[in-house]
Amino acid sequence: MKKVLISLLLSSVFAASSASALENTVKPEVTDLGITNPKTGLIVGNSYSFYNCGVHSYLRGLTREAKQSWKARILTMSSAMLSYHNVKDYLTPDKEMDPYAKSKPMFDVVFLQGQSNEPINAKRKATFQKYVALHADTIRKAGAVPILVATWARQDKPQDTRALADETIKAGNANHVMVLPVGLAFAESLKVRPDLIMHQEDKSHPSAAGSYLYGAMMYSVLFKKSPEGFKYQGGCEKPLKEADVKHLQSIAWKTVKEFYGW
Repeated sequence: MKKVLISLLLSSVFAASSASALENTVKPEVTDLGITNPKTGLIVGNSYSFYNCGVHSYLRGLTREAKQSWKARILTMSSAMLSYHNVKDYLTPDKEMDPYAKSKPMFDVVFLQGQSNEPINAKRKATFQKYVALHADTIRKAGAVPILVATWARQDKPQDTRALADETIKAGNANHVMVLPVGLAFAESLKVRPDLIMHQEDKSHPSAAGSYLYGAMMYSVLFKKSPEGFKYQGGCEKPLKEADVKHLQSIAWKTVKEFYGW
């Protein structure tokens, strides 16, 4: 009887954790991409997007299995803030031998991923807001749709999750830009599976599981479809366990549905 009660208690705790609300207090105003089945994308960021052979490789693995027409370019700089990037140049189709220059527009969507604490750092916050606005305007003039990435808290500073999400959402709302809540998904994963490490040993960059979740979030938002059920387990010599993949796919879809109210 005692074992049964313990089992029921643990089940209740798991259910409560799984059903817990996302940690943001600011609601996103843009809840739809505005285009259906985008075919090309640009990912602008830093090492958070580049680790584990790049988040684009995880997204590519999912789109290939789905037989979804998609290709992407990733442009990253180490420790880069949004101000480091010349997005206008990235979107100018005048480079010799550039296959994307044949497309009009060059990219259907552009992801903007800033420095890890840029949205909440007292010295960097204003610059972050400035360049969200500037880059969003540049992206729209080039005919693409901007998506702002809300990154995750450091492993040893989980209390930053809410502030990072809220400040990124505020910047997105101010510029009518859709926000990809990757940091909220990291937090949700850790609530349910604290054993699945989402960070590298430096407590900052994503583990293979973190990059997989990031890619699954991208897939969910781009195509408004669940990544659940895909067999793809990641690449870069870091394939994940099947159970971990199922968990991350579920967390990605749960998070976007709750966040956008789908």
